[in-house]
Amino acid sequence: MFRLSNIYKRVCDALEPLGYPVREQGSYAKDEDQPETHITYQLIDAPNNSHADNSPTSTTPRMQLALYSRRPATKQDADRLFKSVMLPAGFMRAGGRDLPFNPETGHYGYTSDYKYFETEV
Repeated sequence: MFRLSNIYKRVCDALEPLGYPVREQGSYAKDEDQPETHITYQLIDAPNNSHADNSPTSTTPRMQLALYSRRPATKQDADRLFKSVMLPAGFMRAGGRDLPFNPETGHYGYTSDYKYFETEV
């Protein structure tokens, strides 16, 4: 039977060398002080790509990463930073975009999607 690997651990392990705090998107409380620079992640979808005997045999989870920083230069380098760790970890980049400045926290943001192809083991 096909089972999705722990995609969350795979993402966190890939991002760890960047040295920034990594948390699931939405896990900061509204009144919690956010670090100067941090990364969040969330699973967007995980469609089944193929089936055999009425069971999935492959899937491609799509993870959305976001880097937030109070320093514009750090945010502007986010795409390169993500690529430097996600591509070697076996992820495929699926686009990126700037996020609006958040005046409440003082953070600039950049988000990018990455897919990971998994097959039945």
